[in-house]
Amino acid sequence: MIRLFTALCKIYLKELSEKQRFLAAKEEFNHLDGACPKCGAKGKLSEYGDYGRGLTSYEGCQIVDSDIRASRLYCSSCESTHALLPDIVVPYSPYSLPFMLAALIAYYERAMTVEKICAHFGIAVSTIYDWKARMTFHKDLMLGLLISRKAPSLGFLRSLIRSCRLSDTLRRFYHSHSFSFMQRRSAPATRNRPP
Repeated sequence: MIRLFTALCKIYLKELSEKQRFLAAKEEFNHLDGACPKCGAKGKLSEYGDYGRGLTSYEGCQIVDSDIRASRLYCSSCESTHALLPDIVVPYSPYSLPFMLAALIAYYERAMTVEKICAHFGIAVSTIYDWKARMTFHKDLMLGLLISRKAPSLGFLRSLIRSCRLSDTLRRFYHSHSFSFMQRRSAPATRNRPP
């Protein structure tokens, strides 16, 4: 997977839909200059097709479902393929990062009950609690445990979305931990486990 950390810097500067931001970030990426995330070879990536996926975003207090086409790139050096995903896309999730952050901010503001928040965003109650746990864990990784425990979650989330350097923060998080902020980490392999 090749992550592009450019789209979120522009969230509040331009009134673009998340699908438009996805397309703009995809257009800005030059695969001829990119490096393979597996072997590090530069100039070895070529277009290899694309695949469709859904993207659920939250725009103007409305839920917007979009179909997007994620590009795939092939590395001729190590013969691997990689999906090209801008930072508004959370890997393995149909929900955009701004959608998740908006739902979590609504949860921490406590202006509505959890049931009303979930009804408003069209998600299950278990989903908001899963996102809350994931965000808390990722906040601890991002800030360090001692600082994180003193920083209120609502303040942390608001500072994230207001930051001009959000994409840089997300890039550092990804490179430090090998997964994206709010991405569910895959379960360890269960091969060779006795029945």
